[in-house]
Order: sequence, then C-alpha cells, then structure tokens
Amino acid sequence: MSPEGRRERRASAGVRDVLAVPEFRGIVVAQVASEAGDQIARVALALLVLSHTGSALLAAATFAVSFLPTFVGAALLGPLADRFSRRTLMLLADVVRAVAIGALALMATTDAPLLPLFVLLFVAELFTPLFEAARAASIPDILETPALVTVGTGLTRSLHLANQAIGLVLGSLVVQLTSSRVALFLDALTFVVSYAILAAFLRPRPSALESTQSLGVIVRDLRDGWRTLMSDPSRRALVLLGWGMALTIVAPEAVALAYVRSVGELDAFGGILMASVITGAAVGSVFVGRRTPRDQLDLVLPLAIAVCLPLLVTGIQPPVLILVVLWFISGVAQAFLVPLMSFSTLLTANEQRGRLVGIASAGFAAMTALGYLVTGWLADRTSPAFSVTVIAVLGLVVATAAYLTWPSTRLRNDVRSLENH
Repeated sequence: MSPEGRRERRASAGVRDVLAVPEFRGIVVAQVASEAGDQIARVALALLVLSHTGSALLAAATFAVSFLPTFVGAALLGPLADRFSRRTLMLLADVVRAVAIGALALMATTDAPLLPLFVLLFVAELFTPLFEAARAASIPDILETPALVTVGTGLTRSLHLANQAIGLVLGSLVVQLTSSRVALFLDALTFVVSYAILAAFLRPRPSALESTQSLGVIVRDLRDGWRTLMSDPSRRALVLLGWGMALTIVAPEAVALAYVRSVGELDAFGGILMASVITGAAVGSVFVGRRTPRDQLDLVLPLAIAVCLPLLVTGIQPPVLILVVLWFISGVAQAFLVPLMSFSTLLTANEQRGRLVGIASAGFAAMTALGYLVTGWLADRTSPAFSVTVIAVLGLVVATAAYLTWPSTRLRNDVRSLENH
C-alpha cells in the first residue's frame, strides 16, 4: 500500500475498531453503568426541590450545584491525573461517589432541608471531574492513534449524552412510580458496578510524571497548564469556544421542567424535553466522530451557529412535541464539542493531558453552572420560553466572535500533523 493510502487508512476508523480494544470496552461499559444512574439522581433531586419550593431558579440551581464541583474539582484535582495512576484515581472516584450518593439517598425526603442535600451532592460531584480527567487522559494511551482517539472520544461523548437522555426520562418515571430516595439509591449502586468493571478491565499504568504529595507542585502544574493552554492559538481557540457556548447548550435543560409546568403538562414531559436535546447531541456526536479529523475541524463553527437557531423559536411557546423536535435539532449541532475535546487532548503532550483536561473541564463546568443559574433567573422574571431565546441570541454572539478570530491556518496545520503522525 502507498504511503498516501496508509495515511488515509489511519485517518479513518469506526466504532467497531475502538470497541475491539478490550480496555476501551471496559471504560465504555463502566461509563454506561454509572452515567445513566447519575442523571436519574439529578432529575430526582431537581423534582424534589421544585415540588418543595415551586421555584424554577432553585430547580435549575440543583443542576448548577452538580456542575460547580466540576469547576473546583477539575481545576484542583485534574493535575493529579498526570502524577498518579489514572486507573487508581478512577477507582477512588467511584468509591467516594457511591458513599456520598448513598448518604444523600438516606436524607432525601420532601421535608429535608436543602442545604445538606446540596452539600452531599457537591461532595459526590467533586470527584466526577477527577474521574473524567483520568479517563480522558487515558484514552490516547489505550487507543494510541489519532484516528482511533477521535472515534473513541466521539463514542464516549455520544454514550455520555445517551446516558443523560435515558437517565432524565427514567428519573422522571422512577420518581413518579417510587420516590426520589429509590432513584438516588440506584445511582449509588451504579458506581459500585463501575468500580468492579474498571478493576477487571483496565490495565495499571505508571503515572506520566513523578507522584507528589505537595500542594505547591499541584498548583504549579495547574499554573503551567494554564500558560500552555493560553499560549497556543489552536488549543486556546478550541477551549474558549466550548466555554463560550456552554450557556446556550444548557439553557433548554435548565428550564425544561419549569416550561412543561408553565404550559400545564405533566412533569414526565420535562424529562422528555431534556432528553430530546441530549439524544440529538448523542446522534450528532456519532456522526461527527466518524468523520476524518480535517472534516471535523471544518464542521466546528457551522455547528456552533446551528446550536442556537432552533432555540430562537422557543420564545413563541410552541407545543411540547414541536419543541422536542426543535431541541433535538439543536442537540445534534452540539456535536461541535467532539473535535474540540479530541483535538485539545491530542495536541497536548501525555505528561500535561490531565491538567489541560482539568482546566478545560473546569471552565466549561463554571460556564455550565452559570448557564443554569442565569437561565433559571430569567425564567423566574419573564418565562422559561423567553429565557431560552435570550440565551440563544447570546450564543450567536459567541459563535460570531469565534468565527472572526478563528486561527484557521494554524488549526489546519496542527490537524494535518496529527493525521500524518
């Protein structure tokens, strides 16, 4: 085969290729086991708060609280994925989350004070970014080639979104049929299952850098990671676009439960509305993840703009079924995040991946939490439908700014070097 033919073969890969790797299969199965239960827990707690207070802002704040620890945990704990065994960190995160969610389930009653519930949720979610940073940093080691890494990243992103969609729908149903406590206990059990699968499938690997117990070293790693990220035009553009679009991405989910109540529908339709966005994003991630790296790069900006357009119609309060379709289309366009995630990781040296993933996740989580709070605040003062439209307009402003400052030549050269690697 000619060199050009070999490069073309390396540039294209499919889901079957990545699932042929046993370690990656283990990560995927563990992901499926835990993430759906996590979403069941979030919607269960949000419904508990909404029923207790009647406030769209406080219900949205429940989701925001689940993302705020990602900001703290990703920033402070992400660098650990460079200095400790990534397998060990994932197992530790599963243990802590199982214990914290189990305690949350014991306290979940309609008359329970909100602060302890939020604190336990915060503790559980604090270890999620550590798990995700270790997992994301491990994927290039497990799959090895850029083409496989982009497919694997797209698949994990699709599964993450599919698990969210399934969990949101099941969460609404489980709470209606049983209770929030049962839903939370199911979530705690999923972390136990994830631990067992990872312990069986994932091969131990030494840390990329020397281990340390010094907080000063971790802070220095974090500072160096920030400088590395911001000094590189390619990775800076990718990460900043993701941060800027986070508010628009989460706006529909933030007020979906309040929207269905405002139009007189059952709470279960709120789970369906949230799931429509996430299902669309899962479908789009599979589609984009199968493209060549260069094709993925070309799709980033058009898809970022396409996220916003269907959301603009929300302001006229269409029927729920029409809104399901519109939000699904917006979700499909969220697939622009796949190349942002995979290229940011691939363009980073192995010994710095944990800290860079941590910084990127921290910024995205902070903007996500802000998106929930701002959208919920607007919904309380205007309406859920109007708040989504306002945030969609803001997303168009962000996407336009990214288009005007996009380092096209630099990114194309960087992606070309990955394909030839």
